[in-house]
Amino acid sequence: MTRYIIDRIEGSLAVLEREDDEFITMPIDDLPAGSKQHDCLECRQGRWSIDSRRTEERKAQLRDRLDSLFGRS
Repeated sequence: MTRYIIDRIEGSLAVLEREDDEFITMPIDDLPAGSKQHDCLECRQGRWSIDSRRTEERKAQLRDRLDSLFGRS
């Protein structure tokens, strides 16, 4: 299994960041329906899925960092 994060979407292409900090570009249509920027994805045996749990955990971590940076509680 390989994990990715959708770094950005540029038109009909998605730029994905792999766990090892490498980037790949692929058509957004090749990803699971509803995929959006910053979603965490898994690819197992050529099949893509959104990892909703990891996506929510990552969003919470980012919110905490921003709150810390801006002195919010």
